[in-house]
Amino acid sequence: MSEDFRAPSFDRLPVYRPQSGAAGETASRAGTGTPQRPPINHDSPLARLCDALDAMFEACAHFPEPSDSTFFARSMRIALAQAAADPALLTPHQREGSVENYRRHLLAADPHGRYAIAALVWQPQQASPVHGHHTWCGYAVLDGTLSETVFEWNGAQHCASATRTQARKRGAVSFVRGGRGGIHQLGNRSDTPAVSLHIYGVPGAQIATHVNDVVQAANSTVLV
Repeated sequence: MSEDFRAPSFDRLPVYRPQSGAAGETASRAGTGTPQRPPINHDSPLARLCDALDAMFEACAHFPEPSDSTFFARSMRIALAQAAADPALLTPHQREGSVENYRRHLLAADPHGRYAIAALVWQPQQASPVHGHHTWCGYAVLDGTLSETVFEWNGAQHCASATRTQARKRGAVSFVRGGRGGIHQLGNRSDTPAVSLHIYGVPGAQIATHVNDVVQAANSTVLV
């Protein structure tokens, strides 16, 4: 599944069902139904990433919420870093961007609904909205450099204030749990494209509606 995103409507996309494509790619169509992990080469980097995630969930099965455990967070960072280090992770199609908005390619959806994996392609000056997260999520930078601005939530004023901005270069990895303790904005301030790998704690059909908690920023220094 490949979608282009305008920041104001990041979470207003149709539900879809990924279907298998050639060489492990994911084709798709708009519709409803239960997303299934596309059949992929069991020796591929994507299959190894799915296996690592499955093992993490099995190891944390005794936790009411697996992502609350330190083991889960540490293992997620390791799995992201290992996947990001393999240049064969994405096909050329999954590295295609859009001149108008940043693009997301759904790579795999866990049949049990525990996670969805996507690649995001950022052309220069494209950015996400300022957002927190309804669920846990992690990302790794595959190519190029992203700029991440971190925000602090002010409940009294119902807005977020920027606290710092940092360059996230190739190989950088991040993991946050759900809630407004991890508000940020990702964007590409460079003059070359960037690609990132993202894993969200939602079924594939909910990736557009149950991940981001878009919030109001208190200043105008963020990317638009």
